[in-house]
Amino acid sequence: MVITKVVELAPGALKAMLARAPAPITNALIERLFQQIFKADLAAGAFDFLSNRWVRIEVRDISLKFAISVQQLPQGAHFKVVSSTAHPDVFMRVDWSALLQLSTQQVDPDTLFFRRKLLLTGDTELGLQVKNLLDTIELRQRLPGPCYRLLANLAERTATVKSLT
Repeated sequence: MVITKVVELAPGALKAMLARAPAPITNALIERLFQQIFKADLAAGAFDFLSNRWVRIEVRDISLKFAISVQQLPQGAHFKVVSSTAHPDVFMRVDWSALLQLSTQQVDPDTLFFRRKLLLTGDTELGLQVKNLLDTIELRQRLPGPCYRLLANLAERTATVKSLT
């Protein structure tokens, strides 16, 4: 019962927090999170296709909007997150429930795309690279066990709540 309440309240709580947080702080947090979780992938060149290219991401129901790119710096590749970019190469829109399911690999990007839960527009080739990368990322190997289990449980419960409404 408690987890059901968390599932019901999480999007609203996240939306309220994001509305109050200054964009530079939110962006820095997202940038740091990506940098930490995908450190090895960045070093291996898995994100090089995003060098100087921008993907605009919108999580509709929590009003999270940002653009992300990879910059090649002397010390190596680094994610860059900004609130907006004039001309993103790819635009990705998803809701909180679908993002949780996608990030915990409970559903693949193609399924979300065909169910119209994941929107990808813009540069088709780059969009396919982003989609394929999303399909191969396993957060289970990158996050501490309790953190991953919490995300997976939220994703599962969120999907259940969404299917009942």
